[in-house]
Amino acid sequence: MTSAENNAEDWREIRTRIDSIANAVFLISGGALSLSISVLLSGKGSGLITPAVASLATTSWYFLLGSVFLFLLLKAHLILQANLLQFKPDLVNNHLKLLNGVAWAIGVFGFVAFCAGMTIMVRAAVVAIHV
Repeated sequence: MTSAENNAEDWREIRTRIDSIANAVFLISGGALSLSISVLLSGKGSGLITPAVASLATTSWYFLLGSVFLFLLLKAHLILQANLLQFKPDLVNNHLKLLNGVAWAIGVFGFVAFCAGMTIMVRAAVVAIHV
C-alpha cells in the first residue's frame, strides 16, 4: 500500500502554502510584538499607558507569541512527517489521518491565536486613544 501523500508535487505545493502562511504570521506577529512592546514601554514611563491598555497589550503579546510557537511546531511536525514518509512509509500509511489531524489542529490553533492577538492589540490601541 502506498501513501496517499506520495505524489511529490502535491506534497511540495501543500508545504509551500503552509510555509507562506507561517512566514506571514512570523513577520506580522514579530513586527506587532516588537513595535507594540517598544511603544508601550516608552509610553509607560511617561504615564500615557493606563492599566487597562497594559493588560490588553500583554494579553495580545501572549497570543501573538503563542501563534509563533504553534506555527514553529507546525513546521517541525511537517518536517517530521516528511522524514517519516521517506524512511517509514508504512508508519505514515497506518497513521496518516492522525498525522494530518494533528497538523490541522496545530495550524488552526496557531491561526486563532494570531487573530486573537491582533484583535486584542487593536483593542488596546482603541482604548489608549479614547483615554
